[in-house]
Formats: sequence, C-alpha cells, structure tokens
Amino acid sequence: MKKRLQITLLLVLLLALVLPGTAYARGLFEDKVVFGGTFTLKSGETLDGSLMVFGGLATLESGSTVTKDVVVMGGTVTVSGTVEGDIVAIGGQVSLADTAIVEGDVAAIGATVDKAVGAQVEGQIVNQIAQPLTFSILKDIRLPAYRMMGFQGIFGVAWFFLKILLWMILAAVVVLFLPERIERTAHTVANQTVPSGGLGLLTAIILPPVLILLSITICLLPVALVAFVIVVILWAFGLIAIGYELGKRLARLARQEWAPAVYAGFGTFVLMLVLNTVGTLIPCVGWVLPGLVGCVGFGAVVLTRLGSQTYPPDMETASGSTAI
Repeated sequence: MKKRLQITLLLVLLLALVLPGTAYARGLFEDKVVFGGTFTLKSGETLDGSLMVFGGLATLESGSTVTKDVVVMGGTVTVSGTVEGDIVAIGGQVSLADTAIVEGDVAAIGATVDKAVGAQVEGQIVNQIAQPLTFSILKDIRLPAYRMMGFQGIFGVAWFFLKILLWMILAAVVVLFLPERIERTAHTVANQTVPSGGLGLLTAIILPPVLILLSITICLLPVALVAFVIVVILWAFGLIAIGYELGKRLARLARQEWAPAVYAGFGTFVLMLVLNTVGTLIPCVGWVLPGLVGCVGFGAVVLTRLGSQTYPPDMETASGSTAI
C-alpha cells in the first residue's frame, strides 16, 4: 500500500517531465492543477482525473467527485465529497469533513490530516514512511538519510525540504543572473536530449578514472580538485536548466505564465523531489534515473558551452556573435 502511494505521486510528477508540450491539450486528460490559487469543485460536479494542488487552496464540496488521485504539495485541501483514488500530501494539510469518502489511501509526508468522525477512508491512513529518503546530486554524493518517525521524523522532513529550498533559491538566483544561458541549455535539453545524454554519459564514464589518476600524483592533486569542483558546478547548472524546462511545462499545463526565476525555482523543486523518490522506491539501482537525468543536463551544458551558444550552432552564433 505504502509503495503504491509513492508510485502514484511519482507518476503524477513525471507526467509534466515526460510528456511533450503538445500533449497538454485538454482532450488528453482532465487533470486539474492548482498553483498558489483557489479551486472549488461544487456539489454535483465530477473531476474526471486527478487534482494536484501546489501551494494553493482546494475545496471539494459535499456531493462532488474526483475520479482519480489528489496530490497536495504545500497546499490545503478540504474534502467534503468523494475521492475515488488516493490522497497524498507533502508539506500541506488535508481536512476530511464528515461527508468525505476516500476509496483509496491517505498518505501524509510532513503534512497534517484532520479527519472528522464521520469521514470514511476505505484504505489506510499512512503518516510515516518506513523507507529512508535520500537526496542525491551525484551518485557518490549523498546527504544523510532519515526516517519519518516521531521527533526525528519531523526534524528530518524539515531538513530535507530545507535542502530542496536551497536548490530552489540557487536555481532562481542563477536564472536571474544568467537567464539566456539557462534558456539555451534548457532548449538543448528539450530538443537535443540524445546527444546531450550521450555526451554526458561518456563523460561520466571517462572522467572519474581520470580524476583518480590525477589525485594519485601529489603535484596534480590540486588540478583534480579544481576539475572536480568544475564538474559539480556544471552538473548543478545542468540540473537547474532541466528544472527550468520542467517549470515551464508545468506552467503550460496549468495555463499560467510566470517569471523565469519562478519557472526555475518551482521546476527544480519538483525535479529534485522526483529524483529523490525514484532513488527511494528502487533499491540498489535507484540512482540510475537521477544519474541519467544529470548526464543529460551535463551534456547540454558542455554542448552549449555553459549556455553561451545554441546547439546546433545557429547562423548568428556561427558568425561570431557575442555570447552573454
């Protein structure tokens, strides 16, 4: 049950990343996404899809129906109607009124669930996850794991989201100062995914042995350290570019228009959450998807020379236009 809830959340978040922009047409699915606003499903209305609330406020009145899942991230949902799927809340609040009916499970990860006496939950109410959550930038660089239990769980959740918040701030700052470089890199990620991933994967295979050989020699150890720092910066830049592209697609899904810094900050938050969830759900090989995503971003950074030119080079770049 708990793993199914995690998979439900992961699939909902991955939709925005794997579907092309043209797939967001209303005819494909009837999902409702609420970004920082309000939404009310009135009595007698049916939402034939999932409801996703990101920092907003949603109300499901008595007699209303959501045919799939409800996902809450930092928002508030008041349920007085029927939810035929699961409810997953991360850092938000779910209120189940007396008339609420949830046919699936209710999972709270760093969130609160207020259940009235008459509310019906046919599945389980899960308020802790047995598996540890790990947050990775590179395969071999992992932040401490934690378990969501008692006081340590509360501290762990706060620490986990603080780290993601730092990623959000970093992404927003980078886009504020280097908007066109991020745009070029993100464009390459979206349109040249295979070349970017291939170059990034090749670099990931060749570079570690080279750095190890350099570090063995005392004279070249500083060179290895500098090279490692540069790789980490390029890797982070690539992830931010992917987060920026994901943020734009999520905004398109919600039919919203935001500032570039908001695209990057929100998209990077979702990206990091997805990569972390994948690493948790798949033991031993959970690093594969985060590693591949990182390789795509890294390869795009190299192909665009840190976003200073488009790839393939256009006529303006080829004629020697000045990079930003």
